[in-house]
Amino acid sequence: MLPDLDIITHVKGRLNYLLKHRGASHSLIALSAMALGLSTVLYLVFPTSSWATVFFWTLAGTVSHSVMDLLNSYGAELFWPFSRKKITLDMIMLTDPIVLCSLLVSLFISLKAPYYASISSLAAFTLSGIYLGYRHFGRLKTRKSLMEIYRLNDFNQVKVLPAMYHPFTWNFILFKGDNVRFGIIRNKVPSICRVLPKFDGDNPLVSNALEGNLAEIFNQFTPYYHVIDHSSNTECKVEFLDLRYWSKGGFIYTGHVFLNAEGEISQEIFNPLPNQEGVLLGY
Repeated sequence: MLPDLDIITHVKGRLNYLLKHRGASHSLIALSAMALGLSTVLYLVFPTSSWATVFFWTLAGTVSHSVMDLLNSYGAELFWPFSRKKITLDMIMLTDPIVLCSLLVSLFISLKAPYYASISSLAAFTLSGIYLGYRHFGRLKTRKSLMEIYRLNDFNQVKVLPAMYHPFTWNFILFKGDNVRFGIIRNKVPSICRVLPKFDGDNPLVSNALEGNLAEIFNQFTPYYHVIDHSSNTECKVEFLDLRYWSKGGFIYTGHVFLNAEGEISQEIFNPLPNQEGVLLGY
């Protein structure tokens, strides 16, 4: 759990935490450095153990942390500082009960009956592997089913993501015609939650909004975001939506860019949680 010490970035606000969480602390370089430091400390406490053995298992622990984090839609910056992109496999929700319970049971057995530690660990990883394989093929089957239901011809028109709070449910994004549809599929029955206008990169207000700080945050924060022009005769406003997480009838992470009559950015606000005051971005 050492990589999650980046929770201290929360002292500077939730936005800072969201941008820094699973960043540098979850990279291969940082994980190796953590394992090196921790194994050295452990070796001083238990000098009769082989330092190489302690380092190997400590490294396995830190690296497995980030590997597990890759399985959900939040991802991790595994190759920082060479790449700031969060790598995601979009397999399971943030805390999947099957994987979590299998590992916790294995840990409990290891503590109560150390002689069975190897067997329980192997069983836990085997069960998790089988489950992840089931999830992978389930996602492929779900995508194929959605393509048939909505008469789509290209796999790129469908994105299937794990639902945030429902382990056996999938969210999906459809790119068809002039709309982008976000929905949930349960028991093989899809339902559309939001219909969004197609991303219009030629819109000058959208283009200008994409040059601001909010766009940079969403580029860094999520691979699945959408931009909508909500301008009217009295106000120029562009909305950003993170399409990964849906809860209680809305997307969790959103933001707004306000522009003046000349199309220049006058104000940017990031909303890190629904129904809470947003964070005003500065330049």
